[in-house]
Amino acid sequence: MPENPLKDELSEEKTVNFSFIKVIIFILVLAFAAVAIFAIYFFGNKSTGAQISAISKELNKQYDARFKNQETQIEKYRQDLQLQAELGSYDRIRMGDATNILLALQNYSFEKNNLPANLKELSQGNYYDGNFNDPESGTEYYYKKLDAENYILCIYLSSGTWGTNKSQCPTSPTSEADSGKP
Repeated sequence: MPENPLKDELSEEKTVNFSFIKVIIFILVLAFAAVAIFAIYFFGNKSTGAQISAISKELNKQYDARFKNQETQIEKYRQDLQLQAELGSYDRIRMGDATNILLALQNYSFEKNNLPANLKELSQGNYYDGNFNDPESGTEYYYKKLDAENYILCIYLSSGTWGTNKSQCPTSPTSEADSGKP
């Protein structure tokens, strides 16, 4: 039996109409989604924009405070380094003086079988020509003869006292009036 050409045309027309409706629905859904996204972005960002602005201002304040704090810390660190360098140079001089004085005391003791009554005797016998005074305070290093073989020599470093018989050193270079004398 021959097919009905009219039926085939109607069926194609329905298929075309149904496909056209699908496309229109799809376009409408996309348009609605686009409008919804735009509305959320446009209207939602106004309140979020204020929040972002407030957060940004707070972060800037925190950054400025941290930056100022860091500048203060850096300046304090620079001052500490300068002070340490100055104290360090004094301590290097003190340790050099102490080494030379100890060697001079040893030489004096070997030659005379006795210790000098005070540090000045080392320079009189040409055992030591150097400095007997602290480079920073100008006070004489603390020396005290105990007997023919024992003595106290105290050098006051920035980090604390150094010396022979350290437990017998005065608490500060000027705390005993007889500093440098027997």
